[in-house]
Amino acid sequence: MSSYVDKEFFYYLRGRELLLYKLLGSRNRTRITQTGILQSYHNELMYPDENIENGLRVEYTALNEPFVAEAFEDTSSKVSGTGISFTLGSPSFISDSNSGFNFETGDRIRIVGSSSNDQDGQVASSGTISASRIDIGEGTITSETAGQRITITQIPKEVESDDVNSTSSINLNKMLCLAVVDYVKAMIHEERGEIDKKEYYIKEFYSKLADNESNKRIISSAFPVSPFAVR
Repeated sequence: MSSYVDKEFFYYLRGRELLLYKLLGSRNRTRITQTGILQSYHNELMYPDENIENGLRVEYTALNEPFVAEAFEDTSSKVSGTGISFTLGSPSFISDSNSGFNFETGDRIRIVGSSSNDQDGQVASSGTISASRIDIGEGTITSETAGQRITITQIPKEVESDDVNSTSSINLNKMLCLAVVDYVKAMIHEERGEIDKKEYYIKEFYSKLADNESNKRIISSAFPVSPFAVR
């Protein structure tokens, strides 16, 4: 099976289809062209030449929870490690031998990285809630020993459409929430015929979208320093 699949495989979205490609580089010098001739090239894309069972995982953002009961920045609890285990029982619970839990009663959580317990659940409203154990009030737990690197993240609590009020929050981070405000202002000024103000807020809207994307990038630079360099 291929190694470094995160660096050698790429995807392309075409409508509702996901097209998967493999990078043709130094590890594999042969490819099949449209004429069926085998040639040797570097840094080109080809169709995958092997089957990897259960090798594709798709993560995406859904719009089924537009409003939440707490701000995105307030759902910051997270734990990750190889000491997390699951126990089926009454109640079912999750343990951490490293005592890294910092969740509270009723918190919504997302489990990723386990063998059979990847899901969204909820911490019980009563029972044992500590740094080493949390009882589960919502979700189906399968007994699983520690060993896998598992990540448990707090996620916002959904608010039903009929229960949305002034205390509800949009399920976006702070920068995107400010972008939504600018977009609404732009639409208001457009209805009033104030095109100059509409264009101003639309510009602010796209500026905040760009800032949000740039905040996700981690860029580092390294420069060789000569012993005789003057700085």
